Amino acid sequence: MPLVASIVIPLLTVVATLGGGWLVTTRITDHWDRVKKAREMDLAAAHDFQKQYGEFVAVWKLWSAMKDAGTRLPAISMAEDTAWRCLERTVATEGAIEALLAKLVAERRLDPTQIEILGAVRQAFKTLRRAIYADAHLGWNSDSHPHYLSFKILTAETSTLLNTPRGIKKDQRPSAAEAAHAFQLITENRHEPGNRNAWYDAPERLGLRSWSHVPPMASAHRDL
Repeated sequence: MPLVASIVIPLLTVVATLGGGWLVTTRITDHWDRVKKAREMDLAAAHDFQKQYGEFVAVWKLWSAMKDAGTRLPAISMAEDTAWRCLERTVATEGAIEALLAKLVAERRLDPTQIEILGAVRQAFKTLRRAIYADAHLGWNSDSHPHYLSFKILTAETSTLLNTPRGIKKDQRPSAAEAAHAFQLITENRHEPGNRNAWYDAPERLGLRSWSHVPPMASAHRDL
């Protein structure tokens, strides 16, 4: 019996040590795999948002060029085709932003300031479609236009949020009810132009305009 014990006990100790080490290593590896996956998803979301911003600017420039051309366009059919293409692209951009926001509220616990920023930036992306519907210029004729400044601030804040690593533990993620409530607040109409909480006033209201008070360089008021 002592001989058996002298063999079995050390063997069990080795097995337990190896098993415990494997379990700990597996849990650590699994944790970092989830961290890496979450980071990759965050970066993909940030890239998608920045892509939509670029698309907004591209359509804005195309629409402005068409409006500036006026009767100089070769044919009215060309103007109509351009208008429809601008409208289709800006609607697609709005849809992509809406989908991104739905994803964001399910992955992050958002504080009231972040919810305000996201609600405001959502409305900001609607401005171009409204201008096209009205067959009018967007009106942001310089890089210091108040609404354009607000749009840039909100875009930068949203980009920063999307690039910030998020918690992956269960207690760090929102519940379905929390996500639904955040999405409801973000998609409310209170950020529409003319309302007390209009989107273009959000940076001032939230104290995000400090950097825009830096004295502009000589080229700051050039036409866009």
